[in-house]
Order: sequence, then structure tokens, then C-alpha cells
Amino acid sequence: MKKLLVTSGTLFLFMALFVAAAVDGSWKGYVEGQYNVTADIQIAGTDVTGTLAIIDNNPKSENPDDSGYSPFVAAQMGKNAILNGKVEGEAITFSTMFNGKPVNYKGSIVGEKLVLTTTFNEQPVKITLSKVKK
Repeated sequence: MKKLLVTSGTLFLFMALFVAAAVDGSWKGYVEGQYNVTADIQIAGTDVTGTLAIIDNNPKSENPDDSGYSPFVAAQMGKNAILNGKVEGEAITFSTMFNGKPVNYKGSIVGEKLVLTTTFNEQPVKITLSKVKK
């Protein structure tokens, strides 16, 4: 029984390290086709740090009306620090700040993609990222 517990614990540790190594690095993708997303993720043990940037890809954001107003600029969250990040087993969780409020993310590696989910205005939002090849 003791040998089984040690073997199971060792296997779990290797799986956690594999997921952490797979998540570490630069990622690019989109939020449900509306926003461009980049993430630079660093893993140290089970801690996750880095940055997450979400930019509206609507051309109207870059072309305000004559008064200079663009209703889409508010959707540009810009580059934000990843806070309170953790890798636990196959799951990654972290938060960022937007307008002084935390935005919480959770996700995992699905195939070759990093799939994150969050909630915005009480609606679930899916973010799909691909690892940037060096």
C-alpha cells in the first residue's frame, strides 16, 4: 500500500511539472473572436506570474469619430500583471486587475491550446491561446 501511495504521488508530481512546463512561455490568441490576446507566462514551482494583454481588434477602435470618441476604446484592457497565479495539477488559475477590480481566470492545456475562462458582466467568456513558436 505504501509503495502504491509513493508511486501515485510521484506520478502526480510529474504530471504537475509537465503542465507547468507546457504553460510557461508566450501565447497569442483571441477572446471569442473579438479581442486579440497575448500572454507571457512564467512558472516557478506552482506559482504563475507574467502579463496578459487584451486589445479590441475592431477597426472602429482605431478610427474614432470627428469628436475623438471611440466607444470601443473602453474594451481595451491593455497589458496587466498576472496576480495570485497557481498551477495545480492540470489547472491554471490567476487574476488581473481592470478598473480597480480583480478579473479571475481559470484554464488548462487542451491539445496544443491554452484555454482560459473568465466572467465579464456575469457572462462566461472563453479565451483560446496558442503557444508562440520561437
